[in-house]
Amino acid sequence: MILLSAILLAVLGVAALFPLKWRLVAIGLGIPQPLHSVVVEKNVMVPMRDGIRLAADLYRPDAEGAFPVIVARIPYGKASARLKIPLAGGLFASQGFVFLAQDVRGKHDSEGTYYPYIHEADDGHDTFEWAGRQPWSNGRIGTYGFSYVGSTQWLSAPNGSPYLKAMVPIVTGQNVYERWIHDGVFRWNDVLVWHLENRGPKAEKRDDVDWASAVRHLPLIEADDALGQDIPAYNDWIRNPTPGPYWERINVEGRVSEMRAPALIIEGWYDYYLDQAIADYIRMREKGGTPEARRSRLLIGPWTHVTTSEFQDRDFGGEADFSGSIRDILRWYQYWLLDPEKGLEEEKPIKIFVMGRNQWRSEAEWPLERTRWTRFYLHSDGRANTSDGDGLLSLQPPGKEPFDRYLYDPDDPVPSVGGTSVYGIAKPGPVDQRAVEGREDVLVYSTPPLEEAVEVTGPVRLVLHASSSARDTDFVATLVDVDPEGKAVNLKTGIVRARFRSSTEQPAFLVPGRVYEFAIEIGATSNLFEEGHRIRLQVTSSCFPEFSRNLNTGAPIGLTAERVEAEQTVFHDADFPSALVLPVIPQASPES
Repeated sequence: MILLSAILLAVLGVAALFPLKWRLVAIGLGIPQPLHSVVVEKNVMVPMRDGIRLAADLYRPDAEGAFPVIVARIPYGKASARLKIPLAGGLFASQGFVFLAQDVRGKHDSEGTYYPYIHEADDGHDTFEWAGRQPWSNGRIGTYGFSYVGSTQWLSAPNGSPYLKAMVPIVTGQNVYERWIHDGVFRWNDVLVWHLENRGPKAEKRDDVDWASAVRHLPLIEADDALGQDIPAYNDWIRNPTPGPYWERINVEGRVSEMRAPALIIEGWYDYYLDQAIADYIRMREKGGTPEARRSRLLIGPWTHVTTSEFQDRDFGGEADFSGSIRDILRWYQYWLLDPEKGLEEEKPIKIFVMGRNQWRSEAEWPLERTRWTRFYLHSDGRANTSDGDGLLSLQPPGKEPFDRYLYDPDDPVPSVGGTSVYGIAKPGPVDQRAVEGREDVLVYSTPPLEEAVEVTGPVRLVLHASSSARDTDFVATLVDVDPEGKAVNLKTGIVRARFRSSTEQPAFLVPGRVYEFAIEIGATSNLFEEGHRIRLQVTSSCFPEFSRNLNTGAPIGLTAERVEAEQTVFHDADFPSALVLPVIPQASPES
């Protein structure tokens, strides 16, 4: 998952020469030369407040003295070669840190019973308290890790350990609910596969399952049983599709004022946590519990959840690789855990990779102050179906125009192609959408070829005026970059479940045939639409299996199998001016 270029260096036949190995890794990553050889201590048992002991591997500098400690708490195996944990441990230890990789409760070599997320706050705090008092510790602790390993950082941050001084949560967020469920819509492929592969004490990739068939099982509550497993946590998730007491136990976005350590928040434009992580950054800057916490920073690259940056359908260039961020991570730890480096506090707090430009740029705020919020109105003569239709995006407001219509059949959903889902057979990231755009149940609206480049950086939203024959349904919007040869590459997808269009706490069903305004938060991106390219919007009602299907009946989510077709109508006229709202950045803006 990390240090992609370093992996190549690590297999040069120098594994037995530890100091030389880390010198080569440092050269490959452009980081300072290592200070130490590394010693590893396996399965150190760390006591928790209830007597349960959690197993940790310690990677320490081979030297006398006390060092800062970096903690990573992992459900997938503290020695996972797939996650490059030993590589990360050795790298950090060679740079003068103790790296503590710990199996979370009930996983691998740790004692206790595993239930997702529930024990991470207390267990993380207890681990900090233990590590901060060890003779090899200087009493300053940082945290590190991706995804769930990032969640363990956020969940324990409000608990007030005086040892915790810095965090690096990567592709993760303070609100676990929004990772797995978006306003009542399950991120279905990942929910099912993740539970099946992580139900036991050890993570186990399931290559024996036909995931394409498994994700179609209805009702959702029985999909685990159909695969031969009855998983209590999975059942709890399906029975709790909206925010509430179940999810609030593991939601710390309301406790930012109790967080005292600053966070270097790292994200990817093709990660499902992206918008939550940006919100986390803004909260930390505004409400963090200390001046230090309010100096948190944000870094976003052209990556998926597993930090991949190489894709068949789009080339982001040589600066895109995630391994380059290791320099930022090391500077962060050195600043907060060792000696403050002059200049870091003077740098702009946001660093983003602008796709299309394929360049990194620093920014002072989010959204960018120089943004020109620009409405691209939907138009057609009533036949926007498919990319061969007459759908148009234009700065000109609509007048008297016919509506567009399509039939959404839950038994034949629009497939998710690319995007953010990473489990099972999903292929995330930017992927050519032409097969999707050939379907009659996908409305396609495009600008003419651009006469000059347009940069879109910031949150994207669609104001959609639509009606349905169903009392509940979904609307899905995808922003797409189309090159002169017609390749249509997805940038970001948003979805709204009609019953929750105003609130998940007070669902309101549709009156069939009535026109409603739906605000679809497509979310954040940064992309330069080059001259000759076209800006495109897809509108449909499913994106499966990345998102669970709406069965259009209004029945309780996940508990039934009955489904009906829905006739969807999209309006774009003077009374109902549907529009894509883009954060356009003036081309004269300074780069840094």
